[in-house]
Formats: sequence, C-alpha cells, structure tokens
Amino acid sequence: MTREFNFHEHVSQPELVRPETSTPREFKYLSNIDDQIGLRNHIPFVHFYPPSKDFCVRDPAALIKQALAKVLVYYYPVAGRLRSSEKGKLVVDCCDEGVIFREAKADITMAELRRINGGLKPPFPMLDQLLVDDIWGSYLITDAPLLRIQVTRLACGGFILAYTFNHCICDSYGAYQFITALSEFCLNLNLIAPSNLPSWGREILKPRTSPIISYPHPEYDISNHPTLAYTETDFKLLAQTSIFFSNADISLLKNQLNGHRNPTFDAVASCLWKARTRTLIKPNAITRLLFPIDTRFRCKPSLPKGYYGSAVVFPCAIAKANELMGKPLHYTASLISEVKKKVTGDEYRASVLDFIEMNGRRGFCMEEAFVVSDMCRLTFANIDFGWGPGVYGGPARAGTGLKPGMVTSIIGHKNEEGVEGVLALVSLPLESEDRFHMEVRKQIHSATSLNLISAL
Repeated sequence: MTREFNFHEHVSQPELVRPETSTPREFKYLSNIDDQIGLRNHIPFVHFYPPSKDFCVRDPAALIKQALAKVLVYYYPVAGRLRSSEKGKLVVDCCDEGVIFREAKADITMAELRRINGGLKPPFPMLDQLLVDDIWGSYLITDAPLLRIQVTRLACGGFILAYTFNHCICDSYGAYQFITALSEFCLNLNLIAPSNLPSWGREILKPRTSPIISYPHPEYDISNHPTLAYTETDFKLLAQTSIFFSNADISLLKNQLNGHRNPTFDAVASCLWKARTRTLIKPNAITRLLFPIDTRFRCKPSLPKGYYGSAVVFPCAIAKANELMGKPLHYTASLISEVKKKVTGDEYRASVLDFIEMNGRRGFCMEEAFVVSDMCRLTFANIDFGWGPGVYGGPARAGTGLKPGMVTSIIGHKNEEGVEGVLALVSLPLESEDRFHMEVRKQIHSATSLNLISAL
C-alpha cells in the first residue's frame, strides 16, 4: 500500500500542439480490431528521468514540445479526431486539431520520489497531478484529442513524462514506437525523419468479402444486453497495487510447470489468474482469462514495418473457478498453453475480424473475466530523451479497459536493489489487496516447498 506523501505542483493550462508543417486532410480507415468496444478506452504511460549533467541547462518541457510538433508531421493522424461513422464504426478525421500538452513544476526531487513505497513503481503518489488529463474508462473517445501529454520538471533537474493514448489509434507497441520517435527528435531537432517511419496500413485488416467465423470467440459478449458503462469513480474506488516477481520467483513458478522451457508469461499469468480467482471469484462461477497476442510479426497478410495500430487478438482460456482453485498451478498453465496452440495460425486473426464484422462492435465478455497484457518486451524505461535511461518507464497504473479491475499489465522491471524480474500492475477492491498478495506469495511458496520435498 502506498504511504501518504504530499508535494506541491503547479500545472499549466493545456495547449494544443499541431504538426510543424502542413499534413494531409483526409479520413483514415480503422480496422475492426482498432475500433472494437473493448479498446475504446485510454492507455496511460509514465517515464521518470533523473537529472543529467549534460542536459542540466535544457528545459525538458520546451524540448519535448518542440519535438512533438515535428514527430506529428509523420504521425499526423494522432493530431486528428475520431468520428462516428455508419453502423457504429469509427474513422479518423485527420483535421490537424492537435494533441494536448501541459507542463508543470513540482517541489520534489527524484531521490525523494525513489524513497516512496520501496522505489519507483506503480502505484505512484499523486498520479492525478503528474497526469492531469488521465482518463479512466470509455469517455472522450470521439471528437476529442487522441494524445494527452504532460512534462513535470522536478526540483533536482529531473523530470516526469506522462501521457495517455486513445487505444483506438494505437496499442502499447504503437505507443512505444511513437514515443521512441519523439525521443529521437529530442536528441536531434534537426533530424529529417524518425528511424522507423510510421505506416498506417489498417486496410490490410479489412474483413473478408465473404466473412467466415472459423473459431469460437468466447472472449466477446454475445448477449443482447448493452455493455455496462462504468464511471471514473467506479475505477478509482479500487486499490492500485503492483507485485514484483524476481527472476528467482519466476524460476520457482516455472518449476511447477514442468521445467524452465515454459514461457515467463505463462508462469506469471497462471499465478495471477489463480490468485485472483481465489481472492475474488465464487467457487461455482466460470472464470475467463483473456491475454492479448500481438499479430504484427506472426500472421499473414503481414502488417507493414512501422505499423502502429492495434494488432492484438484476445484469445480466451476458460475454467471452473473451483477447479482453478483446487488444482495445481501446472493445470492453470496448461489451459493457457492449449489456447495458444489453437490460435497460432493466420486464420484466427481473420476469424476475429469477420466475427466483429458479422456481430457488430461488441465488448469483451466481462463476467468473471481477467485480462493479462504482456508488455515485457517493450523497454519504455530505456527510451532516452537526452537525460539517459529512465528510472521507470511503462504503464502508469492498472485499471484500463471498460470494467474496473479487469485488466492487469506485466512489464520487465529492475527494483531499487538491482534485482531483475517482472512487475504486475493490478487494481482490485481495497479489502482484497492483502489477500491477493498473500495468494500470489502462496503460489511461489508452494514451489519452494515442492523443491524441498524433491530434494529429500
């Protein structure tokens, strides 16, 4: 739990930053993956940078603002707005209206921030000041800025960069690609173009002329009831917490899954799913685990290099809660593994596109569902704006998505002691936080006990 810590901050009024030069005025197609109901939300990120001797005289806010205008020339749809079209579909109006930019000053140092809550990791103290324009849930999707960015200068000369992307315009990989391009312009304002030129390419993901649903899609809600709308208060009533799995912890979990060849994601997601089920779900319920899989590099037709749209599908593992609770961890992992095997081909993504086309833009099945998003390969912390690598870089909080507490992200992380592993960002009812942590540690302790028994 985060201990109370206050600092004073002055936040400027928002301003709109537009592309530095003229850009095409046009409407851009969004794929059925981009504009599905389940992705009509906002994804928040944050980076913390200590002071740098080389850049101590530079103003990070002014530099990033100038670089932002340059990078938007190449990512000009980000400066546009989503508009509603026929049959509930969204399109991007490349109208050059701009993105929101704020700057702020805080009377706190990076060293002080790193002493809070055992180091810089979510939940961050007073995040609502570090990211004033954070948006929870499915609000301000259309006719609103697609990117909101804030740079907070610290008393020591370091700074915090925080931003939210409309999920319909990009996924986490796309956000990483954009912010990397922004950093390149910060390092060289005379840069001609980013090293990885962006590509739209959403038309490649159009549904087939004769749609074919070739897989079951239990990840989607096929009821006739409208998707529930949750308020910002509903999200904020939940506790924010994070759980660090050291590489040693992960090895212990993998030992329960019959060896180290099992993917880290399978081990960690199995542990989280089982712990969450024991903490929150009734034994007679059916529980679902959805886990996004990036199809950029694994499916045909291939997406172009520089593609920054949403390219993820959400396969779904299903289990009876009492079986998940009572059986060993390798049973949980086997459910994930079996689903992965079934969705590895090109046909699964095509089936998703056709399913959405034939059934309309439905939300994900939210009843007793849990989403674990693997962001471990996206090294946000290493992105350099001229101040060197960050102390932390990645998602700003848990609680994205349409339903509070449904989505957890896992990222690569090194703690303050230099121990490497992964960090899981979780939101859940406050009264359940301690129980959840205990259930996670119980899974790791079980592996320790098994090792001791096998050694006898």
